[in-house]
Amino acid sequence: MKATWDENGASVELPLTLGTVQLGMPYGIANRTGQPDEGHASRILDAAVKGGISSFDTANKYGSAEKVLGDYFHDKKKPLIISKLYLTKENCTTLSELEELIESGVNTSQEQLRIDRVPGMMLHSPDILEKFGGKATELLLNQVKRGNLGKIGVSIMDFEVKGFNEIWKELQKDCFEIVQLPVNVMDQRMFASGAYERLKDSGKLLFARSIFLQGLFFLAPSDLPESLKEAGPWIERLRAFAESESMSVAQLAFSYIHHMPGIFSIVFGAETPEQVKDNVALLDTHELSESTVRGLKQTFASVPDYIITPLLWNRR
Repeated sequence: MKATWDENGASVELPLTLGTVQLGMPYGIANRTGQPDEGHASRILDAAVKGGISSFDTANKYGSAEKVLGDYFHDKKKPLIISKLYLTKENCTTLSELEELIESGVNTSQEQLRIDRVPGMMLHSPDILEKFGGKATELLLNQVKRGNLGKIGVSIMDFEVKGFNEIWKELQKDCFEIVQLPVNVMDQRMFASGAYERLKDSGKLLFARSIFLQGLFFLAPSDLPESLKEAGPWIERLRAFAESESMSVAQLAFSYIHHMPGIFSIVFGAETPEQVKDNVALLDTHELSESTVRGLKQTFASVPDYIITPLLWNRR
């Protein structure tokens, strides 16, 4: 049975979610245009709405992204907006600090998005669950009870088995309904460890992000920065698989995740209205052959962490 998001008594499917970090700040290794101005951002959102997209991912850490969404939708039908609270073990050392930051973070999102209730709110750094456990969950549920939040969940920034096992003790609770996770054809870590199966079997609404690895898949090996030159051979292998399926790299990478059992929505970013249209068109991409899926899993089973982890790109 296809998972749906229940909102205001209605069940909806959200195959695509527009990520809005690009609307609030320069973002992405393949970004050539920087942050769009107000008019350009509006045209990107126009293209999303016209393309049938009704779900938007944001965070108050994404520069002006929440405000851009709030200004655009203030006199329009409100979409499903999922934001994030940036809470870490470093900036929350006590329970009172955690409570204050949750309160202020939720209030900021409400004000910038111009809505009384944020449909979805995720923890931007779920390791806070490792530190505060059920206490953090209680504070989030208090915001739900007060009508400030709809569903709650977490965004997994970088997958690591030990860290996932620690937060799973709390994350497995039914109240955490949404999980955003970094998965793509080159990043097999969640699948190989069994973490993905646990999330899927628990009935979470899984939002897949970074399916193009922030645009890395589209760069020619000659255009790679020095710190990522070793990604070149992996990109060439990806292109070879795409050619064997008579697909573009975008179609191959999208199909691999889109047709994966358990994926609820794919989060994608866009610098232009044309990119939005191109991503909407990917919904019609056919399913990969079983032999290609097996080949992709085998070929990319051992891609080095520093290639598939954007947080490490500038540290080499």
